[in-house]
Amino acid sequence: MNLNNLTKLLMGCLAFIGLTTQSCSSSDEPANMEGTGSITLSVTTQASFTKAVDESTYSNVSNYTVQILNNDGVSVKEFLYSDKPDKITLDNGSYTLKAFYGTESNASRTSFYVEGSNTFQVNGKPVQNVSVTCAPTCGKVAVKFASNMSEYFSDYSVVYETAALKEASSTAVWAKGDTEPWYLKVDPKGEVVTATIQFTRVSDNKPDAKVRTYTLAPGKSWTLSIAPQDDNGSIGIDITIDESTDDEVIDIEVPSEWV
Repeated sequence: MNLNNLTKLLMGCLAFIGLTTQSCSSSDEPANMEGTGSITLSVTTQASFTKAVDESTYSNVSNYTVQILNNDGVSVKEFLYSDKPDKITLDNGSYTLKAFYGTESNASRTSFYVEGSNTFQVNGKPVQNVSVTCAPTCGKVAVKFASNMSEYFSDYSVVYETAALKEASSTAVWAKGDTEPWYLKVDPKGEVVTATIQFTRVSDNKPDAKVRTYTLAPGKSWTLSIAPQDDNGSIGIDITIDESTDDEVIDIEVPSEWV
């Protein structure tokens, strides 16, 4: 599966929750606090992931937790979607519908977290549908090292830093033999992620490093394709930055004494 497809699949990690209310309105009009209304729920998902993630757990909507929170943020209803009642009766008022699945961590290769929420009102209005989209709270990063890297470098890796990882005094390291992507928790509005590309050259066993940054948002992907480049005897490093929509090639010239 190529990277563009993986990214589309990650961005396709969406759960749509249709909310139908017997007496419901999403307008900003004050709610009539007397009486009740009935709602019904439906959850669907379109999810497919890399082999690093158990696809079946995300694509099975029965695994999702559904919450209905009142205006004070207190849960008045909570259940797995597999256990959802056919009909839910709520007092008139303002509510938030929330659905989520997975485990959130600063960096993981085996799981990530998706969540969505939306507000609605029960106040005697005609039936209407309210939807919410569940999306990842992480971005995806990956590295593709060329097969001939070991001819010029005895060791090489990429070290990722995010705000959450820095706060935890940690990093996510892509070692030279790694193949699975990292899922990194990032700010919902996007944040600058730093990738430090580290090399130890074969000729004299001396290390060097190059730094690249990218503003990564949840649901987005950033991949570095890294290969040696021989320019008339001067060995360089060719880094292709794959953002899934635009590719930018950056040539890093390494001094000739590296040869």
